[in-house]
Amino acid sequence: MRAIRTTTLAGSLSGASLLALAIASPVLAAPLPEAETAAAPTQVDELIVTVQKREQKVLDVPMALTAYSGEKLDELGLQEFEELGQFVPGFDVQNQSPNNPGFVMRGITSDSGEATNEPRVSVYQDGVSISKSRGSYVELFDLERVEIAKGPQSTLYGRGALIGAVNIIQAKAKPDFDASLKVEGGDYGYFMAEGMVNAPITDALAVRLSTRVKKRDGYVENLLGGEDFNSTDTVAARLAVNYTPNDRFKLDVLYNYQQDNPSGTSFKSLTYAPTDPTTGKVIGDLGRNSGAALSTVDGFENGQPLGLDRRLWSLTALASYKLNDNLTLNSTSAYRYFSGEEVFDPDGFSLPLFVFAEDAQGKSASQEFRLNYDAGGRITAFGGVSMFWEDGSQRVPLRINEKIAYLFLTGQLSIPNGLSTTVINAIPALSALSSGRTEEYTNYGKTNSYDAFADVTFKATERLELTAGLRYTYDDKTSGYGAWISSPSVIGGSTATVTRGLIVQPVATYYKDFTDSGVTWRLVARYELADDVNVYGSVSTGRRPKVLTGASLSEVPAEEVTSYEAGAKAALLDRRLTVDGAIYRYDYENFQTSGVTSTGTAITINAGEAKAYGFEGQANFQATSDLLVFATYGYSHARFGNGRYEGNHFRLSPDHSFSLGVKASRDTGIGKFTFLPTWTWQSEQFFDNNNDIAALQSTTGVIKDTVQDEVQKAFGLLNLRLTYQPKDSPVTFGAFVTNALDQDYIKDAGNTGDAFGIPTFIAGEPRFMGVSVSFKH
Repeated sequence: MRAIRTTTLAGSLSGASLLALAIASPVLAAPLPEAETAAAPTQVDELIVTVQKREQKVLDVPMALTAYSGEKLDELGLQEFEELGQFVPGFDVQNQSPNNPGFVMRGITSDSGEATNEPRVSVYQDGVSISKSRGSYVELFDLERVEIAKGPQSTLYGRGALIGAVNIIQAKAKPDFDASLKVEGGDYGYFMAEGMVNAPITDALAVRLSTRVKKRDGYVENLLGGEDFNSTDTVAARLAVNYTPNDRFKLDVLYNYQQDNPSGTSFKSLTYAPTDPTTGKVIGDLGRNSGAALSTVDGFENGQPLGLDRRLWSLTALASYKLNDNLTLNSTSAYRYFSGEEVFDPDGFSLPLFVFAEDAQGKSASQEFRLNYDAGGRITAFGGVSMFWEDGSQRVPLRINEKIAYLFLTGQLSIPNGLSTTVINAIPALSALSSGRTEEYTNYGKTNSYDAFADVTFKATERLELTAGLRYTYDDKTSGYGAWISSPSVIGGSTATVTRGLIVQPVATYYKDFTDSGVTWRLVARYELADDVNVYGSVSTGRRPKVLTGASLSEVPAEEVTSYEAGAKAALLDRRLTVDGAIYRYDYENFQTSGVTSTGTAITINAGEAKAYGFEGQANFQATSDLLVFATYGYSHARFGNGRYEGNHFRLSPDHSFSLGVKASRDTGIGKFTFLPTWTWQSEQFFDNNNDIAALQSTTGVIKDTVQDEVQKAFGLLNLRLTYQPKDSPVTFGAFVTNALDQDYIKDAGNTGDAFGIPTFIAGEPRFMGVSVSFKH
């Protein structure tokens, strides 16, 4: 039975008691006599977005776009990307840890940590790229909205938006006083507190400070004692300053800081049962979601325990100046830094065969100047230039016990059979082998990139709108690689004259310079069939620059994609019903995908041609002023077209995904109750492009992975939220349950251990529940 840990706020309440507390809490709320109750909505809320660099209604944007306001994110309890992805058709986010997320857009995954790699799915904060995998996973708090644009967006967003872009629009300082506070607590030691204060300093100057602190104990039991695996430990803060001296000039400055210190990721082996490494006694089972026995070794990476230590900060300046009534000059300046080291046990069992770490660091600076033209006539346009500079590295040290490695590689490591570190160290035949060798490699990437872009929209008739966009990108890049070993590996084949490692081969650090350039474009037509009913079609291209990868810095050619999309959007029944849908097709050349060498080193490979097509739809129905129904559906048929993986599914790409939610509110004499259940579902998905097919796997040693179990079958998650706001009160009480049916599932499988025939599995989150109280000025 899983041990349940609770915070003081939640106590040891059952799920029913948590909901009862929220209902019974009105006596705790102080009323505000002057407050007025807002009129209940009778239409679906209309969100204004800026995905095309100008303000538009979602209905009028000719692309597959999902946008949520900050208020909607809070309402749904979506605090991070992994949760958001469940409610966006064609978009998913896998979160092994904040240091190792996978952003998936229409079947395409962007998750490589190599400093030499370029992302496919770009993540932005107010138009500033934060796309490097190890620094892209940020908390979603105090936001104006989030916009997720699917399809190649290179002409709008630039580098990395090969297959889509996610733009986080943060709340800016405003000239009025405002404040809010929210506290949550629940089982597994869950505690979350977030707050915001916005204050005017002068008529032209305002500041806004917001923060979030979030902690939760791990949900996979550490069978060796100590902190359980997959915990949450995050602190994030933001300072925003706005200076608006007149109606022509505006400046927003934002400083962001975040630190993450979760416990180790639960890479669990199903090949070897969990054992006590000292005695060899079996202490657990081979369940994918049950306890794990993982450990590091003394002295590795200065004694850092399993888990992550990550810091990131950024400074952004957004300036806008109206040159005249038709032209506006916009400037976006930014600097960003991240540093994170994660120690993990990749073999998935307690004996110290391998212990790995990843130390990723990066800094970047960017500057964009954009001129927008809008005279209120038939033509709107923008154009500009941008510069992007980045310098990063990824260092991967690994500690190897060659005594255990020898037994493993020769098929003599059988668990359970009483084998322990004590027994292994006493075997005479292994005395010449080291119990603690270190091997390490580092890759380096430096980029100077320059862009020029333009986008024009022409209103050909009252109902027909045509758009054309073009972007030219020039990259000047340097990639580097180096590796060293602490001592020669006997089982790796070292001799008196040849020094070899077991996994990493030593090489002096060296660098290669290269340049790359390319053009991307889009053509779009939108036609207004009737008021609030639009159809559109588009053809666009995307490009992922060529990269140098692996120890040899081998060149992988630029990946190119051509996208075809057609869709329709409508607001019907007096805007009580909004619906939209899009069909798309992608054709790829030189498809770049993540691969792993037979020694477990991550590389980028050219998988040749690939194709994807699918459908995405979403709907909102305001049935009454107190009842809203919303749903999304995505179908993605993403397959390799030739080469070694011909016919295989793209990794992390279920064919079907679906979400359904209901927001039901009821005003009573004592206040307002709101019940919000949601159901999210996805079909089967694979975690590697080889689809865990035995013939497509390259492994080291006599153990071969012949079972196709690195797959997650179809599953669904039920979440429940209930809130109560006393009449005329700024306080709201709530209770929530996520994964209410306690569905077992995994979020990843294979991983580093798969290269050695011992895949590991990462359990998904179990049922969580808690209560909340919030205050809004």
